Amino acid sequence: MEAVKALRRAALLLALPLVLGAAAPAPGALERQVDATLRQAYGPYLKENGGASDWQRPVFTPATRQLIRAWMRHNGEELTGLNSFGWFCECQDWDWRAFGWKRTAIRQLAPGRIEVRVRVTVVSGSSLEQRLVLVRQGSRWLIDDLFAGDIPKGIKAAMRAELAVKPGE
Repeated sequence: MEAVKALRRAALLLALPLVLGAAAPAPGALERQVDATLRQAYGPYLKENGGASDWQRPVFTPATRQLIRAWMRHNGEELTGLNSFGWFCECQDWDWRAFGWKRTAIRQLAPGRIEVRVRVTVVSGSSLEQRLVLVRQGSRWLIDDLFAGDIPKGIKAAMRAELAVKPGE
């Protein structure tokens, strides 16, 4: 019986660095991984044409992407509150020369789930604050929800609300 206990202890000691390494990225790694996602989300606004619609960017979790697809099918070409502005700039127009974003905080909500605060400058002299919830998916951090002035309850809640309304009403 003592031999079994000794083997279990040895196995746990060998596994511990692997478990801890997976749970806690090296210092600075978390920020670099989060910033990579944020660059994909906010980066297109640094160009004159702004790229694809925000909801078409490859930065969302699978669950949020599934909700976006349902929301897009539901609304079709109908203009709604959510597809009338850019989610990451809360704007219809922006000055791409003045546009900027800065990650101001990262806070762990749960293992593999963080809150990221971002200050966004849409036009010179004017900025806004956004709060994003990111979830670790493999080696990436993906956006699960976005909270901002125009969407205070979150983008997922706003999409669910639009899904509950018949398009055009």
